[in-house]
Order: sequence, then C-alpha cells, then structure tokens
Amino acid sequence: MSHTRKNATVLFTLSAVTAIGFLVFLIGVATNARFIARFDTYWIDIVRVNISTTKTDVIAFITNFGGVGAIVMMTIVLLLIFIFLKRYTIAIWFGGTVLIGGALLPWVIKQIIARPRPTDMLVSQGGYSFPSGHATGSTAFYGMIAALLIIALSKMWHRIMIGIVAFLIILTIMYTRVYLGVHYPSDVTAGLLLGSTAVLAGSALFLLYSQSCHRYLLSRNWKDVYLKNLE
Repeated sequence: MSHTRKNATVLFTLSAVTAIGFLVFLIGVATNARFIARFDTYWIDIVRVNISTTKTDVIAFITNFGGVGAIVMMTIVLLLIFIFLKRYTIAIWFGGTVLIGGALLPWVIKQIIARPRPTDMLVSQGGYSFPSGHATGSTAFYGMIAALLIIALSKMWHRIMIGIVAFLIILTIMYTRVYLGVHYPSDVTAGLLLGSTAVLAGSALFLLYSQSCHRYLLSRNWKDVYLKNLE
C-alpha cells in the first residue's frame, strides 16, 4: 500500500469515528435520551456563568466569525483566490468540503431533526438547534484552512501549531453559542463531530483522487497548479 493510500485510510478511519460520534448524539437528541440532558446540563452550568452585558456584547461579536453566512462568504472569497491562482483542484476540494459538508448538510439535518432552540437566549436567533451550523461550518472552514497549511508546510512544529490554533478557534465559536443560549452543548459538540467528518473524509478523498482530477483538468487545457508536496 502506498504512503498516500495509507494516509487516506487513516483519515477515513478517523472520519468513521467522528461520524459514529455524531450519530450517537443525533440518535440521543431524536429520542430525548437521558445522557443528552445530563450532558447539556453539565456543560451549561460550566459555560453560562458570569453573564454581563459587556461580556455578552463581546461574545455576540465573536460568534459572527462562525456564522454560516460569514463562512460561505469567506469560502467564496477563497475560491475566487484559488481560481485566480489557477489552483482548481484545491478549489474543488475546499469548496466542496465547506459548502456541502459545513453548510448544506447541517441545514438539511436541522430540518429533519427540528430541535427547538433553548428558551433563555441572550440574542435573537431563529431556526432549529441541532446540529449547530456555527460549530459545523467553523469546523469545516477553519479545519480546511488548517489542512491546507499542514499539507503546504514541511516543519512538524508548524503543523502542530496550525492544528492547535484552528482547534482553539473552533472551540471559541462553540463556547459562544452555548454562552449566548442559542444552542445546547450537544448541538455544538455534534457540529464539531459532523464538521470533522467532512474535513477528514474530504481530505482522504483529496489524497486519493486529486492527482486524477489534476491530470483531467490539464487534459482539458485548464492550467491547474498542484501542491508541490503532493506531487
């Protein structure tokens, strides 16, 4: 088995683990399982403390960086940059993962599960609660940026730092949603798991098929620029 296929197998395995974790939360929410109620109560008691107007205003501002609208807009901007740089394979990978796995899929699941939002929200928020679109979208978007940088960078400590920063950004967005009372902790945790599944599975598919996509684009006279570290 080639090195690329081994890495893809690892990513697929990890995506299966996160997908199973998401399904556990989905089934738990759909069936009103006791462990979901206990999980939510435990983390709400930890997160929703020292509530103040100033703190709420700051957190309400921060949470916007994980909004589905913001994620979609930032993704479109990056896609335009990738296209300008003739990195079409990268654009397909990035756009497909974030827009489908990070935006469309959680919206569809929201409509199916139709979980009402908490009743003690600090800001106005419509729609359903499960899974958190902010958490899913942030995990997909910032996770994909981290994946791109990890592939592009050669030094291990650089890769580790990128991964840590991306994870902290995602955790911050998750925290804001629970603090503001617009999501249950199970919503944001499920969003993290769903977004992670999209990034991991998307990255595995990229490793397996990106070179084929690159060659196909070249055969159609699209001057696709490939990542040197994967050549």
